[in-house]
Amino acid sequence: MGDSKGAASYADRPTPILGAVLCGGQSSRFGTDKALVDVDGRPLAARIIDALRGAGADPVVAVGGSAGLQLGVPTIADRHPGQGPLAALGTVLLWARTGLVVVTSCDVPLLTAAHVKALLAAAAPNRAAVATVDDRPQPSLACWPAGYGSDIAAMVKEGRRTWRSALDAGPWVRVELPPESVADADTPAELSQLLSNHPPVDRS
Repeated sequence: MGDSKGAASYADRPTPILGAVLCGGQSSRFGTDKALVDVDGRPLAARIIDALRGAGADPVVAVGGSAGLQLGVPTIADRHPGQGPLAALGTVLLWARTGLVVVTSCDVPLLTAAHVKALLAAAAPNRAAVATVDDRPQPSLACWPAGYGSDIAAMVKEGRRTWRSALDAGPWVRVELPPESVADADTPAELSQLLSNHPPVDRS
């Protein structure tokens, strides 16, 4: 993709909101690329893209992996492939440079635009908004200021790898969301169970 062109047009907007789907995981327990698993005739990650776009994120990008081409979205190459979610988060925040970035994984099939809008309503250029379930923060779904990117990149250089480390990058607030907003599927059986236990909803 033309990263420099995309970044420039994004940064020129009055209130940039980027959506980012992390697609660089190994998917070892799933047996295939989770982002592209068929769900009702569409790739799993397409549902997440719908939710991000429905909340106003534009553009939406894939971070890492090779699924972006089939999903029809630009791909941001992970600066540290295979080094965990914190590295992927730092990659996309540095790419965005400005504005807010809603980041989620590719395997949360029940995420909706309403969940994302709640995060956007609570976030600010100097404050992240982190999904919280039963008073437990879930930084795998959050809206981050792009300005946190340099601090997160520094953490990665220090050897930090986990989502929870991202909470040390700067101020953040909790946004209470239902459990299904962060319910991920690591195996085909888990995906089937999630989908069967929740009726279809409009993700946009």
